[in-house]
Amino acid sequence: MKNIFRKKTKGDKTQASLPVFIGIGFLVFAITFSLYKYGFFYGVENFFEDILFSTRPVDSQIVILEIDNQSIEKIGQWPWKREVFARAFSELNKFKPKAVGLDVIMSEPSRFGSTDDKTLADAFSKISYPIVAPVEALILSINREGASFSDGFLKPIPEFNGQKNISFGHVNLISDKDGIVRSLPFEIRDVDGFLYKGLAYETLERGGISIPQNIENKPVERIVFSGPNGSVRRIPFWRIFESSVPSDLFRDRVIFIGATAADLHDEKPTPFDKGTQMSGVEIQAQIANMFEHNYRLRDLGGVYLFAWILLASILPCLIFYFAETVQIALVFNLILGVIYAVSIIVLFDFGIVVSIVYVNISWITATSTSFFYRFLGTDKEKREMRKVFSKYVSKDVLNEILSDPSKVKLGGEEREVTVFFSDVRSFTTLSEGMSPSKLTNFLNKYLTRMTNIILNKKGVVDKYIGDAIMAFWGAPVDNQNQALDGILSSLDMVDSLADFNENNKKEGDPEIDIGIGLNTGKVTVGNMGSEARFDYTVMGDTVNLASRLEGQTKTYGVKIIISEATKDKLGQENIDKYNLLVREIDKIKVKGKNLPVTIFEVVARKKVTQVNSILEGFNKLRKLYYEGKWEEGVVVAKSILSKVEDGPTKVLSERCVYFLEHQPENWIGVYEMKSK
Repeated sequence: MKNIFRKKTKGDKTQASLPVFIGIGFLVFAITFSLYKYGFFYGVENFFEDILFSTRPVDSQIVILEIDNQSIEKIGQWPWKREVFARAFSELNKFKPKAVGLDVIMSEPSRFGSTDDKTLADAFSKISYPIVAPVEALILSINREGASFSDGFLKPIPEFNGQKNISFGHVNLISDKDGIVRSLPFEIRDVDGFLYKGLAYETLERGGISIPQNIENKPVERIVFSGPNGSVRRIPFWRIFESSVPSDLFRDRVIFIGATAADLHDEKPTPFDKGTQMSGVEIQAQIANMFEHNYRLRDLGGVYLFAWILLASILPCLIFYFAETVQIALVFNLILGVIYAVSIIVLFDFGIVVSIVYVNISWITATSTSFFYRFLGTDKEKREMRKVFSKYVSKDVLNEILSDPSKVKLGGEEREVTVFFSDVRSFTTLSEGMSPSKLTNFLNKYLTRMTNIILNKKGVVDKYIGDAIMAFWGAPVDNQNQALDGILSSLDMVDSLADFNENNKKEGDPEIDIGIGLNTGKVTVGNMGSEARFDYTVMGDTVNLASRLEGQTKTYGVKIIISEATKDKLGQENIDKYNLLVREIDKIKVKGKNLPVTIFEVVARKKVTQVNSILEGFNKLRKLYYEGKWEEGVVVAKSILSKVEDGPTKVLSERCVYFLEHQPENWIGVYEMKSK
């Protein structure tokens, strides 16, 4: 053991560093536990927990009578007559199922008339088995204790109420910020105090299925999925009408009826989603399977998690203090990490959820911090920083970093930054007309001019992509004026380009045009790459959107487009102070993104007067366009374009004309871009 751990003596000077290592451990613990208490990395935690899900047995008595494409082909166009459901429930009466959970909300009278509704109501009155009909809370509110409330529900039509064998269960699910369904309200209270339990739970209770009660039902239940879409046995709806249908298909079963046909759009992403989403009726069936088998997830929480995070923070520091070499310390810490990982996986299978992200944050942070403290000195750290950042940032920013190295974390961290992309228009055509040496000289002159503008405004030049420039503000040094600096740099670049083109014209070189996109948001920023080569860069959706916005400058015929996040970060005070003209031009879905983005043009300084002259008319056009008033929009657009040439006006005008002949479905004022 003498080659593994250092021998401590009274006079050993290294003994004095023990309090520092313990201090590092407690500091890591305090930070990590604070992150846990305030819910940081909630989305990341969900991601890793999704990976831990494994398939589980599904009770064979739970089946889905699915409204699939084949059934629609055989029975007819959806929605079906209520008479179809009446016949189906009557047929099921022959087989005596335990209970039926209906995941189809018949909230409006039949399009085939009141007789059709009465046919189904009469069928309900004659059945001998329980049916649970669905209700849906329109706006779900959850209080601090987790209890769910709603003052409005989507319910079946009154003709179906009051039947002795019919009860109601809610079909509400809770999607996290990433859109994935992971939980549901156990019950929802309406304004009259009535409680609706979940459809799946209510169906089991009404069917007399024994539900284990050894674990208390929580107000919001984590869903323990048993597998991917298709794990629960499905029977096409049309088969209920077969004369030779086997009785064991439905006898003594818990049956869930709902849509699985993709065209009916009742699908949600789940932790098992691998490109194929799960139908709503299967989610209900899997929830029923969860309750029946007592597949439940409970957070470890409390004193146990407190102790685990503390151990994960302190133990790596002690290993680094007592280990003879850094290699030995790293090996022991790696073994420690494996023990943590295996323990977390095993506990998850037993229904106990350990906060994997926070345990690993403690372990990784304590390990890495102890490593750097033991082996790296301040001077070496400063030399490394100077080497890394000298080619990325201005001297002022570099000096600020070196004066306080804590302002930058090497290796990657989450920061709010403003990301910038610029691109030369039709560069491929331009390059074809120049020799390689002349093109290189031309491009270097352009990039030098633009780079100096960025550096003078405390920006970081991330990379050059041919003729394109990627830069950002807000890292490695915090910059509260990051959006302003990015926008002022962009305006200066547009102005400088005019001088650049004037010189090119005199020298016989081609004139060029550029587009610029800016977006502000959270990114991962740090040194990415290998030991041999790495770049200080930013990554994430914020970066991707900035790139997409730059591409849209071509569509709208403008120089600079920014996101709403960048405009908000800029603030009205700076807009007024620097006489900026920022106008909203559209709401779009860029390619590769699901959520709409409101985009704004920062008007080039030389065009401010022109755009101001039409601004009132343009805002009116945009409002009409959002509201889908195409004819009025065309009239306003013609009036504007008769005075000035304006790219955004032209785009909205063309869309209004197009939509007059091709009416869009479900128009909400958001245009989906087809290109980057």
